[in-house]
Amino acid sequence: MAGMSEAYDLELFRPREPRLVALQDNPKVAKDKKRRARRQSVLNVAVYLLIGLVVMGMVGYFITCNVRLTELGSAITEAQTELDTLHSERIRLQSELSGKTSAGQMEKYALENGMLPAQNSQIYYICASEEDLVEMTDDGQNWLERLWSSLFG
Repeated sequence: MAGMSEAYDLELFRPREPRLVALQDNPKVAKDKKRRARRQSVLNVAVYLLIGLVVMGMVGYFITCNVRLTELGSAITEAQTELDTLHSERIRLQSELSGKTSAGQMEKYALENGMLPAQNSQIYYICASEEDLVEMTDDGQNWLERLWSSLFG
């Protein structure tokens, strides 16, 4: 024991940094990790593409809806303008008709043609205040059936 001083060597009792030992991966596990990473990257790309397509579809749908709304708004404006014009024309024609069919005008026309003047009991006014109603019949086909019949019918 004379040459051994290990009992008094304090270096043996001090905490040391652990040594890192490089372990080799199991080839089967490494291959499986690579396969999973590849599959995950493909799935990520597919999900991103799908989300992009859905977003683009929604944007396209919103644009289409806005275009339709704009077209319908302009069609409504045009129809309202035409309705106002027709209403003005109706009022003008009614006033012209009432001027031509007044009692004085009728009496003048009767006298010019050798007739006797009309008595008040002979005059009947017909009021056509009810407006005509146009009804369109539905042919019973939806848009898909009409498309099918136009393509293959």
